[in-house]
Amino acid sequence: MSVPAISVIMPAYNGAAWIGATIDSVLAQKFSDWELVIVDDCSTDGTRTLLATLRDPRIRVLHAEANGGPVLARNQAFAEA
Repeated sequence: MSVPAISVIMPAYNGAAWIGATIDSVLAQKFSDWELVIVDDCSTDGTRTLLATLRDPRIRVLHAEANGGPVLARNQAFAEA
């Protein structure tokens, strides 16, 4: 597996109402050599369910073991990228 040119990182917490549009924005880019690393920070809404439906191989979804806030989720995504 080759390393993508661009890594987009996204912390997510209770963002079910908005995350679909955010992901669609990344998918709509003309440049295609990217990965999207999403860290669900223990959402309590439908975020986790929505993320489970993603099938694009360039998108990786991680689930934090405990809610640590956006900085820790962002750092986890950064480390994964």
